[in-house]
Amino acid sequence: MAGKYDRYWEMREGGPHGPSQEVFKCTDCGAVTYPEEGHNGEPDPHQCHKNCKSRQSDWNPGAINNAYRRNFENIFPGAPGSGL
Repeated sequence: MAGKYDRYWEMREGGPHGPSQEVFKCTDCGAVTYPEEGHNGEPDPHQCHKNCKSRQSDWNPGAINNAYRRNFENIFPGAPGSGL
């Protein structure tokens, strides 16, 4: 299973003789994230380009059919969304 931030490389930005900063670079669009905590922080997917794969979630709600709704209402009759 792929990790949440597998599409980012941990890199250092800056020269060998000057100050450097730990950054994350997106492998899809090349966007760079500058977390305050360096590599102990997390990359920010919102820095990526609009159509970058790293911005998109793996979550997909799927289709909810009538059989699912009936089963849900039978199990949880008082739940929010029941009876819709």
